Amino acid sequence: MVSLFFLYVSKHYLKNILIMLLGLSGLFTGIDLLLNAGSIPSFNLKILYSFYMWQESLNLLYPLAIVFAGIMTKIIFIKHSAIGSFYALGISRKRLFLPFFVIGFGIYFIFFGLNFTSFANAKESAYIILKKKKLSDENKDMFFKYNDSFVYIKEMNSNIKTINDLSIFEIKEHKVLRVIEASQAQFMGDKWIAKDIIIKEKISDNNGSFKLGIKKMATLETLKGYKPQILQSLYYDRVLNLNDMLEAKKLLEAQKISTQKIKADMYQKVVVPLFSIALLMIIFFKMPFHARYMNISLVSAVSIGGTLIFWGLLFALHRVAQNSVIAPEIALIAPIILIFIYAFYQLSIVSKKI
Repeated sequence: MVSLFFLYVSKHYLKNILIMLLGLSGLFTGIDLLLNAGSIPSFNLKILYSFYMWQESLNLLYPLAIVFAGIMTKIIFIKHSAIGSFYALGISRKRLFLPFFVIGFGIYFIFFGLNFTSFANAKESAYIILKKKKLSDENKDMFFKYNDSFVYIKEMNSNIKTINDLSIFEIKEHKVLRVIEASQAQFMGDKWIAKDIIIKEKISDNNGSFKLGIKKMATLETLKGYKPQILQSLYYDRVLNLNDMLEAKKLLEAQKISTQKIKADMYQKVVVPLFSIALLMIIFFKMPFHARYMNISLVSAVSIGGTLIFWGLLFALHRVAQNSVIAPEIALIAPIILIFIYAFYQLSIVSKKI
């Protein structure tokens, strides 16, 4: 059964998270709209643009809200001498932190789930409105590797999932073995069904000479796993949700193509936000429990400033990892592991105290 103490602390912390999250995202969206409102022609588009940017700001800033709300909640408790009262009732520091830990992880898992949906594509939708473009369904002149072949697509429509003029060049030992051409292809299930196939290949006769052989087929299954949105992302740097990222990563690994960028983007959405839980744990246990033992203004400024610096550092490391300067595991996962090690070290210290 959940204790009244847990509910009391959770209520205050959750309220402060909502205040921080709405305040930070509203400020972010408002400033962005002020900077870009002149480039958006109609009022309706401005509202839609603001909504998309608000979604993006929520996804970007919720880790900061987790930390800032924790700092705010503890300072309020300190100013009202609530922390001392909790300790007097026999509540340990670990038990006091538990509601913060549970609520923080709850917020993280909500946004983790949202990143499997179109919520993850909000920034791209806002960018399209800002640049006065249509949400481009047509993609032209795409050239990429597929198994031991190279593929050229003259035109792909991702909305109706069709390809016009598909050419597949099968290569062996740097030589073209045959060329498969299709006037049209339709994506079905997890593969493309090409229609009206013409296959051109070199055929040797009994004398050892070669001639060009041409044969036709009605249909051909090809490009398994190459979803339209994945093709768009790989070729045009489009934003993917986490589900499509996982499929794209698997696809690239099968093709022996670098997955550094897509792994960096995945870690940015899945691993990096966890810094908020570890950092909140460190700040929470470092902060004195009574106002007489600290300068509240100074402690607040240092805690908030330190959080922003660490968040900015992780953001910079994400950019570095995207460009393959540093492996994503070193740039993004290692700092999170290190900060959690230090956070649990702090937890082990306070466990020995009252």
